[in-house]
Amino acid sequence: MERRAIVAAVLCLIVLVGYQEVLRHLYPEPHPTTVGDAPEPAETLTPEAPSAANRDAIPAPAVGVGQLPVSEPVIVDTELFTARIETLGGRISSLRLKAFRTAVNAESEPLEMIQVAPEAAAPLGVRLSSTDGKVVEDDTRVVYAADRHEVTLRGSDTQAVVLRGALASGVTIEKRLVFSAASYPFSVEVTTPAAPTQLGQIGLGWRHQILEAMSRDPEAHYRGTLVLEDKKVVRELATSLAGTAPKSFQPPVSWAGYADHYFLAALIPDQPATSRATVSPENNGVQLLVTSMRSSSDSAGFTVFVGPKDVEILATVGHQLERAVDFGWFSFLAVPLLRLLKAFHRLTGNYGIDIIILTILVKVLFIPLTNRSMKSMRDMQRLQPQMAKLREKFKDDRERLNKEMIELYRRHRVNPLGGCLPMLLQFPVFIGLYQALSQAIELRHAKFAFWVHDLSAHECYPWPGQGTISGCNELNILGVPFPILVLLMGGSMILQQYLSPSTGMDPAQQRMMMVLMPVMFTVMFINFPSGLVLYWLVNNVLTIAQQWWSNRETPATRPIE
Repeated sequence: MERRAIVAAVLCLIVLVGYQEVLRHLYPEPHPTTVGDAPEPAETLTPEAPSAANRDAIPAPAVGVGQLPVSEPVIVDTELFTARIETLGGRISSLRLKAFRTAVNAESEPLEMIQVAPEAAAPLGVRLSSTDGKVVEDDTRVVYAADRHEVTLRGSDTQAVVLRGALASGVTIEKRLVFSAASYPFSVEVTTPAAPTQLGQIGLGWRHQILEAMSRDPEAHYRGTLVLEDKKVVRELATSLAGTAPKSFQPPVSWAGYADHYFLAALIPDQPATSRATVSPENNGVQLLVTSMRSSSDSAGFTVFVGPKDVEILATVGHQLERAVDFGWFSFLAVPLLRLLKAFHRLTGNYGIDIIILTILVKVLFIPLTNRSMKSMRDMQRLQPQMAKLREKFKDDRERLNKEMIELYRRHRVNPLGGCLPMLLQFPVFIGLYQALSQAIELRHAKFAFWVHDLSAHECYPWPGQGTISGCNELNILGVPFPILVLLMGGSMILQQYLSPSTGMDPAQQRMMMVLMPVMFTVMFINFPSGLVLYWLVNNVLTIAQQWWSNRETPATRPIE
């Protein structure tokens, strides 16, 4: 009866996974809905032109009737990114990362990090406010004068761009942005020397529009805000913010940002002990505001990071910014494994090969534990006839059955948990490696071999009415795309189940489980990144080899009757 319950539970799980998969395809993840009663955003909305990478390729923002004239923008070109700063509002309307592309194609455009709706103001707006928030003034309509309009930085160069203007009340405001040639973060210092005393807070804003994406897009696994409040990272999915009131975070706030699966835009106040943050939902997007108290020099400083969620890069910025990468509970294992993967890459230059090497290394380290587990399973298999007799003899006396079972184990020196404990010890390492691979930006657009041209993307597979998803790893057989890597993984699990010693199931149930478990994992992995599928496939193949060798080296032992 217990065996039937286990089989029924597995079947229910498979049905649940399949049902969720059908829903994901038939009903894609919705956009955030229009915010109805949410308070007015911290920044006044104003039309902005589409952003681009350089001044010649980008038309100046459109100026309608009654709007203020717009002067020449500031173009900042570093080794890592190209940014465009508009003098109207002092906003950053474009920031393109040179090391990352929008698609796996090498000829595709550099990745644009600034996404705002056409009617919304771009990021980097300044807001002055009173402590109670009743008095507010911002620089949305300020026309700044820039001290330079072209900045090119290389090597160890550092350059400041100073924007000066006046608020609607006549208060002078200055933005000083300092860029470095080989560094993603740049500093922003806001000074308001003659602002009224009641405007004691200076806030810096960041706005991001959520663009529509397929639910299987690897870069859409997580899209939302992150705030490090009092040493705790608070994560909010952008879709869950829609229609809600703004969320406030009280001091100390170390940083606040918007992130997707691989990239981050974060605002870091210089004085976290007195800084607060606000996350506001908007139509098809979110807005962040980090506010600091004005210093004695009537200024407030911030660091802005816009770049990849690379653990090593984030760690150099400080302020615990590396915690923006969510490795889960086993981060203490995931981070060293990721660093080891990158060390292998310096030798091989292929992250697919690096995954194989790292999986082999982890497997070799656990050979003693795995052999002990296999031996314990074989010992349990030998006792199956005796255990069946005891269950039949004492089927109405459970207490006596347990005592006889314990005596049987003691007499034959068999530990019933011997097959599980070694696996439990390996489990955290496998999960840590899984998390490292799932979060590694290094796998984005990383080619392995053959049809696997992007280890961060899943394999293409046929689905009625969905067509082919662009960017997936496609291998066509007779004109139909098939996820060969996933199917190989499922086949390896069947072989692994076949070679594993039986621990109590009758032959019919064993054959059923030999198929059900691989089917369940195949369904789960079909939308996983190819790098994770490769890791699981190699791990299965190594386990099969170890099981075969163990069965070959250990003489066949007759069951104990």
